[in-house]
Amino acid sequence: MFTLEILLLGLALAMDAAVVTFAVGLMHEHDPLGKKLWNGFLVSTTFGLFQFLMLWLGAYGGFLFTFSAFGHYFQLIVGFVFFFLALKCFQDSFKRDAKELEWGVVPIILLALVTSLDALASGLSFGSIPEAHVSAAGVGIVTATLCGLFYSLAQFFRDIPERWPLRAAGAIFIFLSGQVFWDLRHIFFRG
Repeated sequence: MFTLEILLLGLALAMDAAVVTFAVGLMHEHDPLGKKLWNGFLVSTTFGLFQFLMLWLGAYGGFLFTFSAFGHYFQLIVGFVFFFLALKCFQDSFKRDAKELEWGVVPIILLALVTSLDALASGLSFGSIPEAHVSAAGVGIVTATLCGLFYSLAQFFRDIPERWPLRAAGAIFIFLSGQVFWDLRHIFFRG
């Protein structure tokens, strides 16, 4: 069940993880190639795994809410969650403060957890999808792939502004929220 929506959601959710991975990759500019490859694999896999787990947990929570009497209202809330995630991405893209990261397993796990909280919120919309774990795995694969790409880019390019991937993520979240609102239009505009 790997659809265009899953790909777009995966790209949107992976953007903040990719930016963080890029920053981590910049810190390993002078490491030997073998260490760079191992660190890139470790970081990408960790971020992809956390995106998968958080999206899957969110889908389980969404399942509990979707099949209640509040299913339509719940989908409306999901649309607003996507919209506010878009606003947060746009807001973060205009901040000028520098981000400093330290390398280590525990900081990477914490970063993976923090960057996957939006996946938990987004997973709530997967509550009515059968076999949501397959879609969550697709998002995890997209995240791991994009993080690997950004980690690799960090080894060659130091001047890519982080605001552009965040703005792209914001645009994707706007699209996804618009799609949810469009699908619910019959509730608000009957007749």
